[in-house]
Amino acid sequence: MRYLHLLLLSSLLLVRAADTGMAGPYTGEWKSDSSGNSGAVHMTLSTAPDGAWKGEFSFTVDGEELKSKVQSFKLENSQLDAACDVQVQGMTGHVKLTGKWDGKAFAGRYQTTIGDTSDPVDAGAWNASRSK
Repeated sequence: MRYLHLLLLSSLLLVRAADTGMAGPYTGEWKSDSSGNSGAVHMTLSTAPDGAWKGEFSFTVDGEELKSKVQSFKLENSQLDAACDVQVQGMTGHVKLTGKWDGKAFAGRYQTTIGDTSDPVDAGAWNASRSK
């Protein structure tokens, strides 16, 4: 029984070590489904002392890098779920990102709304791999 406990504990530690291996800077691209516009995505993942994940994002739109203010962030079981705000042409854009880690990179979907409306103004795909 003691060996079973040690095996279980070792497995949990290995899984946690693999998860923290996702920390660091990432660079990728977003691409709109409707307009065909695209730009860069910059993402940095880190862990807090309590083990919770934190994420920072910026997006390039029409050649301008827009830093975001993260409103919510969750990274669990290789699934990323984040919401952040960016200032776009004097308006607040709300960006919702979902994605999955495949062992090498993140890929997923985004949806953007503007102001107080919940109607999407843009949606598309994004990806990010570890920056070199």
